[in-house]
Amino acid sequence: MSQPLPRRRRPFRPRRAVLALVPVIGMGTLSACGGSAEPQGDPVKVALGAASGTRTVQAGDRLQVTARGGVLTEVRVTDPRGRPLPGGLGRDGRSWTSRAKAAPDTKYSVVARTRNAQGGVGAAKESLTTAKASRLNTLMLDPRSPGAVTDAGRPLRILFNFPVTDRAAVERRLSLSADGRMSGSWDWGEDGSGGDRVDWRPAGPWKPGTEVTLRADLGGVDSGGGRYFANDYDLNFTIGRRCTDSDMRQVCGKVHMGDPLEVAAPSVRGEDNRAIGIGDWHVG
Repeated sequence: MSQPLPRRRRPFRPRRAVLALVPVIGMGTLSACGGSAEPQGDPVKVALGAASGTRTVQAGDRLQVTARGGVLTEVRVTDPRGRPLPGGLGRDGRSWTSRAKAAPDTKYSVVARTRNAQGGVGAAKESLTTAKASRLNTLMLDPRSPGAVTDAGRPLRILFNFPVTDRAAVERRLSLSADGRMSGSWDWGEDGSGGDRVDWRPAGPWKPGTEVTLRADLGGVDSGGGRYFANDYDLNFTIGRRCTDSDMRQVCGKVHMGDPLEVAAPSVRGEDNRAIGIGDWHVG
């Protein structure tokens, strides 16, 4: 199996030591958002927690915002990238519950607008950090190294160390871009070692020289089975000239295995990579 690719750092979420379970704020009045007018009546008390009723929000829980002494009129919850966590208000307006599950080890910002029994309106804001996931899924990419030159007939492959049961959630976070027109689809299967794999298969042959970028924004995504991804991944590679057995006498497929150069069959050659002496380039 290929070596793991260096993970992309996520500058918006600094690393810090935290407990296995991160407590969220309890019942109380959140900090008011601006305004200097004298409030009309008692302020609404807002609390954050899990929809199950616990005060700690763990990976996979649904976040809930509740009000006491009034109602919620609007709630907005966003992750560190500013992406909203979808949800809705209850019929009585005393609670807001997310429709999507909370990601692990993620700081959510909450803004809640309220109205009390006397008709006074207010706004409050706070944040909470969810607990780290106790079980993780990890992946490796093929091509293995950034900047690799890969055979035009070789598929882009992502190997997961554990089965992915929520494949749709994972696939939504995978994106490919190229410097030329490209279309295709993801093809899932087992990798033979207990995990899963997904291959990108282009609708037509890769064009040699095409530069391809893969973005796997998987940090916090539920892979199913109680496992989550903790990181995002990037990979850039270039499509080389397809090598076949007929190329054996040509420069394509020369492998530096000592002096003089020797030629390996395509099944042995693997991906083109100048750094390890394999590639589709002219060798003198």
